[in-house]
Amino acid sequence: MPKFFASNTFFIPITSFAVFLFYAINLSVPSGYSYGSGLLLLSSLVGLGSRPWLGLTIQDRSYIWIFAAIFGTSVAASIVHSNDLRDLDIASRFLLAIPIFWLLIKFPPRLSWLWAGVAMGGYSAAGIAIWQLYGLGWSDVDGLTNGVRFGAISTMLGILCVAGLLWARKEVVTDVWRWRLALGVGALSAWYGSLMSGTRGAWVALPVVFILFCLALFSKRNLYKGTALCAALLIAVSAWIAVTPENPVKTGYRNAVNDVGDYFERGIVTGSIGGRFAVWDAAVMNIPEKPLLGWGVKEYRQHLERQVSDGLLDPYVLQLSHTHNMYLEAAVYKGLVGLLTVLALLVFPFYYFGLRLRSPCMNVRIFAVSGTSLIAVFSILGLSHIGLYRNDILLFFLVSLMTLWACMRAEEYSL
Repeated sequence: MPKFFASNTFFIPITSFAVFLFYAINLSVPSGYSYGSGLLLLSSLVGLGSRPWLGLTIQDRSYIWIFAAIFGTSVAASIVHSNDLRDLDIASRFLLAIPIFWLLIKFPPRLSWLWAGVAMGGYSAAGIAIWQLYGLGWSDVDGLTNGVRFGAISTMLGILCVAGLLWARKEVVTDVWRWRLALGVGALSAWYGSLMSGTRGAWVALPVVFILFCLALFSKRNLYKGTALCAALLIAVSAWIAVTPENPVKTGYRNAVNDVGDYFERGIVTGSIGGRFAVWDAAVMNIPEKPLLGWGVKEYRQHLERQVSDGLLDPYVLQLSHTHNMYLEAAVYKGLVGLLTVLALLVFPFYYFGLRLRSPCMNVRIFAVSGTSLIAVFSILGLSHIGLYRNDILLFFLVSLMTLWACMRAEEYSL
C-alpha cells in the first residue's frame, strides 16, 4: 500500500466525516445509521494494509475478544439449534465492528467533527418530532423506525451534547460561544425529541447518568454552580410537566400504573407493560430447562404455544415477538454462555471508561463520562427492550462505544 494511503492525512478526514455523518442523519434519514457506519467499514478494509492492530493495549484487545465472542456464540447457537441463517444478521455486526475498531483506534476522528455531528443529530431529533406531531398529527413520536429506539437514541444524543458543552472551552476552540450555543441547542432539541416519543426505557437511566457526571466533574470549586444548574433544569422540566395537560410523560406514567395494577392486582394482561411481565414470567420459567445454550427460535415458540394451550401462560405472550429484555433474550436463545458475552460487552468497557472518570486531563474525563453514560443508558434500557438485537440501536451503541473509546485513547496518547 502506498505510504499516503496508510497515513493520517488520508484516513482521519474520512473517519471524521463518517462519524459526523453517522450522528447527523442517524434519526432523520431512512436507515441513516448505515451510511456513516458503512463508510467506516469500507475505510477499515482499505486500512488493513496499514496493520492497524499493531500497538493495541490489553484493554483495546479485550474489545476485540468480546466482539468475536458474541459473534462466535451466536454462530454456535445457530448451528446447535438449526436456526435460520438470517438470525446471524445482527451477530455479524459484531464481527464487522472489529476492523472498524482497529481503524478508529489508529485514525480517530477530529473532535470538532464528532461534536458537530452530535449537535446535528439533536436538531434532527427535534425536527422529526415536530414533523410527526404537528405535520402528521400523531399523538406521539415514533421516529423512522420505532418510538422506543428513537427515544433512547435522542436521549443519548442529548447526553453527548452536554459532554460536548464541557469540551467547548477556550483552550480547545476559538469560537467558544458558537460551539456552546450549537451544542446547547442540540441538547435541548434531542431531549425534546425524547420527551415527545413518550418512551420510558432510557429515562430511567438519567439518575445514574447524573451521578456519573457528578463523579467525573464536580469538585469543591464548582459544586455550587453544578448543583444550581441541575436544580434549574429539574425545576424547568417539572414545570413543563405540570403545566402541559396531556404530555407524553404524564400519559406514559398513567399507562404504566394501570398496566402494573391490572397484572399484579387483577391478574390480567393489558397494555405493553403487562405484556412484558407476562413474557418475562415465561422466560424465567423456561430458561432453567435449557440453561447452557438455550432454546432454538422455532423450538421456543412451539414450547410457548404448548404452555399457553395447557393454561400455564397467558395467551398474550404469543403476541410478542421477543422477550422485551436484552438479558432474558440472550439467556433464552443462547443460554448462560450468550448471557455472559452480553454482560462482558457492558461490564468491561464500563470499567475501563470508569477508570478515567477522575483523569487529570479534562478531555479524557469528558470521554470517560460519555462512555460510561452510553453503557449505563443502554444497559438499563435493556431491562425493558432488546435494543442490542435491532440494527439501528445496535449500530448506534457500537459506533458510539468505539468512537468514544478511540477519541479518549487519542487524548491519553497526546498527554
